[in-house]
Amino acid sequence: MTRIVVFFLAGLAPLTASVLAQAAEPACTYYKVNTSLLNISKEAAGGIYIDVLEDGEIACVTKQQKEGGRDRGYIAHKLQQPDGQVPVNGWSSLRYMKKLTADEAKSAGGGMAPSTQPKVASAPPAAKSPAVAMPSAPEKAVIKIRPEDALSFDQPVPFGPFPVNGQTLKKLAESIPMFPPLEGLDEALWKKNCSSCHKWDKAGLCQQGGTYINVARYVLRHQHPYGGAYKIALMRWAKSGCN
Repeated sequence: MTRIVVFFLAGLAPLTASVLAQAAEPACTYYKVNTSLLNISKEAAGGIYIDVLEDGEIACVTKQQKEGGRDRGYIAHKLQQPDGQVPVNGWSSLRYMKKLTADEAKSAGGGMAPSTQPKVASAPPAAKSPAVAMPSAPEKAVIKIRPEDALSFDQPVPFGPFPVNGQTLKKLAESIPMFPPLEGLDEALWKKNCSSCHKWDKAGLCQQGGTYINVARYVLRHQHPYGGAYKIALMRWAKSGCN
């Protein structure tokens, strides 16, 4: 009899651990992205961008806090149709998201019981180069940008840290970068006008921005001399039609 009880308790152990793990996970409050591109930062205070969400995507927010007088939410994952979740693990402004009702969240695929919760979708491998296996033409995504979110080549970028925020893409292409393209590179080799090393013209930058559109989270893993905000600005400009 004792042996049977021991076997029974041993069988319950994995189930108990699973239940406790689920109980420890913060509950999701589901929000719908209500802007063309929602910047996702590593920390609640922002600054270092790690991902972007697009208009209409459903995000699972597990905690909130105020930064600079604004409400920020930690997005654990986004829902991916028909039955998956994609990890996000970053912070964004709740100002550009619409909180869903319980019924809206359920119809979108959120709030399911643990036994039927969608499996986390496996992430594709990071691209070795922005030019590999990425779309070269941004035109197919132009319709996804809202008119109020469109960005032009000679319009100041309205987000991100210095020096991207407040500068135009045209000006940045001719300025001095903040970070080295490769860690440890001597300043004498990189801290000079961008045009001395690259001949970026409007057409070339448009194509580069187009390569970021479908793979932003993987492109943002790699350091850029102007930081992730510059890549997101190029992507928004490409989505706007490169005007």
